Amino acid sequence: MTLRKTLAGLSMLIMAVAFSCTDHVNPGEPEQSNCLRVNGTPRLYPCEFEITQIDFMKVSSNTDVYATLTPANHDVHLLTTMAFSYVRNSTTTATLQYKIRLHVKRIAPPAFPAPGGYWISETVIGGEPDDPSLLWPNKYYNPGPLLNIAVGETSLVFTRLTYYTSDGLLDPGPQMVSIQNPATYQKLADPPNNYALVRDRSEAFYLPINATYTDDR
Repeated sequence: MTLRKTLAGLSMLIMAVAFSCTDHVNPGEPEQSNCLRVNGTPRLYPCEFEITQIDFMKVSSNTDVYATLTPANHDVHLLTTMAFSYVRNSTTTATLQYKIRLHVKRIAPPAFPAPGGYWISETVIGGEPDDPSLLWPNKYYNPGPLLNIAVGETSLVFTRLTYYTSDGLLDPGPQMVSIQNPATYQKLADPPNNYALVRDRSEAFYLPINATYTDDR
């Protein structure tokens, strides 16, 4: 009887320890992810970052925000008066640039050093987001940010998005913002890896950006 009670008590103790180990998550421990490719398979190297938020800034401000994109909200309504720049190309067409601020969280260390900085890229207007030949790295700010932050930390990175209008209507614009480590990007593109898609070669991306527009001048 004593042995049976001892074994039962030991069993309960083991189960309690097991549950405490599996259920407990240290809130101070940063999340890490190997991320998945577009086809659902794991990427060869861990993705370094997540873009947790995109702020559309008022004109050229570094602090005043007029619209925010999150993983749960991909819609933004663009206003002429909030543009970083507005250029009338003709009586019917115009070019607008919007300053944006990326919240970039590091979720894994780099697979390869990026001493020259990272690429902050937008897709070409009207182009296929995953076509590497249409990628615009560091178009607005060059060189790109170094992003020397620890796993779990977040950095704010500024860039811009360019849109065109015809007869007051918004033309198809950038659908994706992405971040690349140039060394990892090339390593994944080269044989034997042969990664063909921008998303598969990127350290983070935000897709899609659903923009509408009102000329409120």
